[in-house]
This record gives sequence, structure tokens and C-alpha cells, in this order.
Amino acid sequence: MINQTSSSGSAKPRNANPVNRTKAVEVAAQLFLRQGYSYVSMDEVVRASGVSKSNIYYHFKNKEELLQAVVQYWIAQYESQVYILLSQRERSVEERVNSFIAALSAGIEGRNFEGSCPFITLYMQTPASAPDVKASISRFFRELQPMIEKLFQQGVDSGEFREGMDAGAVSSLFVAALEGSLVLAETARDTGIIEQSVRTFCQMLR
Repeated sequence: MINQTSSSGSAKPRNANPVNRTKAVEVAAQLFLRQGYSYVSMDEVVRASGVSKSNIYYHFKNKEELLQAVVQYWIAQYESQVYILLSQRERSVEERVNSFIAALSAGIEGRNFEGSCPFITLYMQTPASAPDVKASISRFFRELQPMIEKLFQQGVDSGEFREGMDAGAVSSLFVAALEGSLVLAETARDTGIIEQSVRTFCQMLR
């Protein structure tokens, strides 16, 4: 056992706090995308994060639990951005989407074009022994679609996009087009592909 135990159960490591957990997840989120999940050991996360092994194993009993936490980290990042997009109704939908894409592109370039879409990358790398991780990613995409639908419906309601447009169908197509452009951007090492794809998509809605 890595953690010391007592008659009352597992003892909490001295520095086992949310800050350590957050640091470990943030570092693992980058390592998994850059190097591949199967090539990153828990010891490497310990070294890169500066969080002790006892602390990491206090929060995650194995690497699969850490992977689930990493997926939740990326979900939180993306959902927070989408909520911001929905709330900024004083701006056009296209302006909001372009801001999101700019931030997305900056993150991809910062990762040296490795793991352009964290969800697809991690889904493909998830071992068969971690079905809950794949289920979380699938659920994220199911829940993303209605949020994007609301965004495009705002564009219809404001007159930015043509009247009678099916916001539900458009949102599904947008997610598919975005995922495709992310793959192309990674292979070509050019985030301009994503930006051009979004511009063209919005033009087609007017």
C-alpha cells in the first residue's frame, strides 16, 4: 500500500488537497495528448507535476481513474466556453464562435498540434478496461449538440441567420464539420483550416 493506514482506515497524506489533485490532472491532460496515454506512466506524472506519488495515489488509485479525471477536465474547459458563448448575446453568433475558435487554435498550437481534439484523441487511446471513460466522452458530445443548437437559434432569432433554418440540424453538422477540420488542422499543422471552415459555415447560414 502506498498510503499509510490506521485502525480507522486510510490516513490522508499530509499534502493531499484539491490543489495537488488539480495540478496532477492538468499535467496529465497535457502529457496524454502530447505523448499518448499508453506511453505516460504514473511516475512521469509525479515527476512532471511535482506532486508526490502518495498524493497522486490518494486521489487516483490507478491511471484509468486519472484518465477519467483528465476527460472531465477537458469537458469542463469546453463546457465553460460554450456557456460563455451562450451568455454573450450582445455579440453576434459568428463573433462569438470566432472567439472560441481563436482560443481553440491557440491551445492546439501550444500543444504543437498534438491532440487537436482532446476528446477524439483520448477516446481512441482509451483501453478496453476503461469503458466509463469512453461513455463520458460519448455523453459529452450528446450534451454538446443541444447547447450549440441554442447558440445557432440565437442567430436565427436575431436575424443574423436566415429565417426558418433548422438550428438542430445545423448544430449537428457544425460539430461534425468542426471535428473534421480539427483532424485536418493537426495533419497539416495549420489552424487556419479550422478558422476558414467556420467562416465558410457561417456564410452558408445567411
